[in-house]
Amino acid sequence: MAKKTRKEADKKQHDEVSGDSKRKNKFIVIGVIVAVVAAIAFYGYRLDNTVDSSFASIDGITCETKEYSIFHVHAHLDIFVDGHPLSVPAGIGIEDNKCLYWLHTHQPDGIIHIESPQTRNFTLGQFFDMWKSSSSGGVPPTNEEPIIHVNGDLVATKLNETPLNAHDEIVLVYGNPPPNIPTFYQFPEGL
Repeated sequence: MAKKTRKEADKKQHDEVSGDSKRKNKFIVIGVIVAVVAAIAFYGYRLDNTVDSSFASIDGITCETKEYSIFHVHAHLDIFVDGHPLSVPAGIGIEDNKCLYWLHTHQPDGIIHIESPQTRNFTLGQFFDMWKSSSSGGVPPTNEEPIIHVNGDLVATKLNETPLNAHDEIVLVYGNPPPNIPTFYQFPEGL
């Protein structure tokens, strides 16, 4: 009889330990599910919120953590100061390799990349505002309006009125003009 009572007590203790173990396992499973759901929610939030708020918006253009292809065109800019070329630096509109504005340069080749989440008009003035706010340096004289040529034609617009259209060759002349005004730029294939 004592053996039977001992067996029943052992079984009861085993059942209690087993029940505690099952409850702990349930809490672990629930915890894992909560962690997975939280991770998915956080990742989804990061995908939806591509604006890096540590950098100010410039002319209504935000610094984004991803590039867009919805509106993706390129223009080319040549600048001359008293007949001498002025290089357009790389990295205009790109901040600490963390984010980039919809108007930016990757290389010092004068190609302006226009990559926006929506189709809209952009101007040379907006690009210059990006340039002035970046640490790229080499900004042309800002106290005078340049003479502007687009695809070889003299235009009467100012920087803030000059649109950036796909494959435009834009030439700015400060002071004396160069001997020849570029009329065309051969973009690399794919641009």
